[in-house]
Amino acid sequence: MERDVFHIMETMRPMRRISSEDVPQELIDRVLTAGGWAPSGLRTQPYRFIVVRDVQTREKFGASYGVAIKKAFAKILPDEDDTSSDARNLRRAIAFGEEIQNVPVLLFVCGKRDWPFGVKDDERVGLAPPSYGSVYPCIQNILLACRALGLGASLTSIHQVFEEECVELLEIPETFGIVAVIPIGYPIGKFGPVGRRPASEHTFFERWEGAETEQAQKP
Repeated sequence: MERDVFHIMETMRPMRRISSEDVPQELIDRVLTAGGWAPSGLRTQPYRFIVVRDVQTREKFGASYGVAIKKAFAKILPDEDDTSSDARNLRRAIAFGEEIQNVPVLLFVCGKRDWPFGVKDDERVGLAPPSYGSVYPCIQNILLACRALGLGASLTSIHQVFEEECVELLEIPETFGIVAVIPIGYPIGKFGPVGRRPASEHTFFERWEGAETEQAQKP
């Protein structure tokens, strides 16, 4: 049952309570191999992985991450007496910001910079964004592989607030950008069913239902 892909997806909660216990490189290798099985544009695999275990590097990243996540969520902090699921998740995310430096493996997933087809040549100013469409399937495979191997992981993107600092710290060339940072380790707690709205609530057939009504409601 644990190997059934639907069961894995249904119980793949983002784990924000992770033990500091070391993770064998063999397991990380299997996770990264699974990431490479994902589809990408023209099979170019325009991504690179940086596996960070060094304590000092994790501490530097963690310090900036903790400050950034507090600022990001400052305006939506729940009241102290709010015990709802959303409030608990938000508090855990903020607490994880202070604990992330203790996670044994930080996986930086970088994507090759490549302008989207929809951006005209004369509008291509500065650095192109990473090729998200060819990198996120890889990231999803990594998360699924972690769950299948009993490892806790979560997708984070707060690094965007201090990406230049990360680029300098990890000596990333400007031809690549950081798409996501995935903390990986043994979970403290159990996997379980995820809470999501059913597909029937956001699925249309043939065309977008109620489009005329939604357009009429726009100011």
